[in-house]
Amino acid sequence: MSNYKLISRPIGTVQCFVLQRDDGAEFEVLSGYGGGLNAWRIPASGKKTLDLLFGYREGDDIFKMGPDTNAGCRLAPYPGRTAYAKFTWNGKTYQLINNVSWAPHALHGFLQNQEWKFERFESDNESCSAVFTCDWPGAFAGFPFPFRATNKITFSGNAYKVESTVENMGNTDMPYSEGWHPYYMLGEKINDLVMTLPESLLAELDSADLPTGNFHADTRFTAGRKINDEFINDCFCLVDNSNPREAGRGIVTLEGKNGKLTLWQDARLGQYNAIQIYTPPTRESIAIEPMTSEPDALNHHRGLIVIPPGEKRTFTFGAEYK
Repeated sequence: MSNYKLISRPIGTVQCFVLQRDDGAEFEVLSGYGGGLNAWRIPASGKKTLDLLFGYREGDDIFKMGPDTNAGCRLAPYPGRTAYAKFTWNGKTYQLINNVSWAPHALHGFLQNQEWKFERFESDNESCSAVFTCDWPGAFAGFPFPFRATNKITFSGNAYKVESTVENMGNTDMPYSEGWHPYYMLGEKINDLVMTLPESLLAELDSADLPTGNFHADTRFTAGRKINDEFINDCFCLVDNSNPREAGRGIVTLEGKNGKLTLWQDARLGQYNAIQIYTPPTRESIAIEPMTSEPDALNHHRGLIVIPPGEKRTFTFGAEYK
């Protein structure tokens, strides 16, 4: 039997909530900046803790590093790049904001640096959960589609689950795609971690790092192997009959000297059907991002989700440590 509690633990001036189990295992949600999954600490040997998520540890880190890393944040209503910061929907072109200096694109939507509202906390002997919401009012001409985003994070110590809901608050159909941006760690350089990916098709990119619509099989990690010094910044689109894809799940594993992480996402039709993976230069962590499609879905419409007025969609992913 375990006991859980919710703690308010701001990082600098940014609100952060901690879901904590009585043995010290805890999960940080950076509600004041993107609703980010900011830390996942579990008791380890020698009275130490093992942190399984890269995040922001001091207040200044958030504002210095956040715009480049988007660590842990929910990416909506589009993850990744939207080509040249514009898209066409139902015959009308919408102009977004080019929010990065290194490319002429729009990146990761509108919620990744927004404040999320804490709604409620619940717990029992097995787990606890916290719910947060963030509203997009639709007042911006570049995306005049109001919606409410809800994150429900369930934590049991050695596992967590995120239920990511969006509700169309407008009076017209809304084009939508989403993803999340967690960076995972296992207390050692990622070069020495063995990664296993499900069967997938790699989305080919053009010179502007945008999907071409062409795909090819990628088997580099399907049998499991060390990441070594390989640089990865690719989107892996899941194959319907991939293995392992148990009960409609896409499964990635990371294994090292400190244990094994099993990362899963609901990969049924209209759910998280792609995995974006990025290896930062520090090699201390690896971003493994559930996404509803490859980037630029607002333009190419592959996997684009259309939500009628008043309707909701929920997407689910999570991870377990052993």
